[in-house]
Amino acid sequence: MIVVSDTTALTTLMKAGLESLLQRLFGTVVIPEMVATELRQFHDSIPEWCEIHYIHEHPLLPVVSQSIDAGEAEAICLALELNAAAILLDDRKGKREAETRGLSCLGLPAVLLEAKRQGLISSLQVALDLLHERGNYRLKAHTREALLRSVGELT
Repeated sequence: MIVVSDTTALTTLMKAGLESLLQRLFGTVVIPEMVATELRQFHDSIPEWCEIHYIHEHPLLPVVSQSIDAGEAEAICLALELNAAAILLDDRKGKREAETRGLSCLGLPAVLLEAKRQGLISSLQVALDLLHERGNYRLKAHTREALLRSVGELT
């Protein structure tokens, strides 16, 4: 299964110390060169399970780049090019653009839910707290409550 990621999803998980969940869930995560460049601005290294691909003048890149940032635009084009099973995106505009192009989007809550279901994390609440505290990741209170309720961590 090919999974492509944008910068925000990876860097948020890296800041929270939860990036290994991606490798455990998906094996390899594919990122475009722009995402690799952006990651290097914030982190000393890129996880070894990230596979960097170059976009070869994708015809949609100039169009998609008009409404979202360069990393997201390249990630969407790469996901289309590779016929990826999913793209990791949390930005609302980026998700809308990807879904318009027929891509299946996974946000960080979906990643954490799957990690919880597979027993890779013992507590969704702890993982969400780490994303919030270390990764500066925000969820609306009702969304957080619904997620916790769905895995039996809130009644």
